[in-house]
Amino acid sequence: MLIDKYSSLEEKEKKFISLQIDSKEELDKLIADWSDKNQDKKIIFRGVTEAKYKLINSAQRIWNGNELVKLGKSYHDFIQTEIENAKNFHNNLLIKFYNSFGHNAYDLSILSFLQHYKAPTPLLDFTYNFDCALFFGTDGLTHNPSSNIENYFSIYAIDTSSRDFISFLQHLESITNQINSIIVNNSDIKIDYNESLNKIDELKYNHFKDLTLFYLPGYLKNGISFNIPSIPNFNLTYNQHNLNVINQEGLFVFNSDPIHPLEDYFSGGYDTGFQNIFQLPKINCWNIHKSFADYVVRYLTQNRNIPIDKEFIYPQEEFIASSSFKNYKNLS
Repeated sequence: MLIDKYSSLEEKEKKFISLQIDSKEELDKLIADWSDKNQDKKIIFRGVTEAKYKLINSAQRIWNGNELVKLGKSYHDFIQTEIENAKNFHNNLLIKFYNSFGHNAYDLSILSFLQHYKAPTPLLDFTYNFDCALFFGTDGLTHNPSSNIENYFSIYAIDTSSRDFISFLQHLESITNQINSIIVNNSDIKIDYNESLNKIDELKYNHFKDLTLFYLPGYLKNGISFNIPSIPNFNLTYNQHNLNVINQEGLFVFNSDPIHPLEDYFSGGYDTGFQNIFQLPKINCWNIHKSFADYVVRYLTQNRNIPIDKEFIYPQEEFIASSSFKNYKNLS
């Protein structure tokens, strides 16, 4: 059974590089150190309202909490079936939606959609923007003064330049380059490359789940295209088509394990975790006292041209439409 909470800050500190924020001066320094200072986007952040929660994704929580294993299918069957059900909904509506702006309904795209609408997925939301992480850490926060870990919310930070923590785009680049090299270097031999292409042509979950751990970059202007020069008709474009991801400067971290939280992979060195494939430094964590929540909200909303609030973080299509007319009346 998955245990999804830490019982104390002391227990949690064994898993992270932790810093406890208990004064306004400490909080001001943290904000000064990180706000607007991540221009190269190497650091990604996650904010949560409760310091006690482990970094588990919604698929892990639902799979274990609802004991879905008793239905006789595997964890990965659960995710794949969910993707296929979304694709097939109402005569392939989602597939038509993605096709309408020239984008295939990749399994990864479907997972992003499902994550946006709170269906269980193996994705965890992160952001390149420290201030956005502060919003998530305080949005909906409740503070009933108690002792120890119940008094804190948390901000997490991961350095994406760590060698074993790669972008999914690096995987795509590697496999397309490999296919092209094989074809070019064996031009006199007939090679059936369809199997390899099928694995990536639709970014199938059943293929990329075997990568276990990676991150999916957020919105990129014009997206990123992948080509195989020796196969002229092959073209794959990756992007995030999600209003929330754009404003939140969001991205996703994928963890295919049904039990282990994300921090178990970032165990701090060789032979220190439950596996030895990924050798990653511990995740940074700031446990911030909940009494500073209102102070953080004022920082995020006051004296800003665009406040970081619910309207900004969760843009709704209906509001965009209605405000376009309201703004016209206000300017008339």
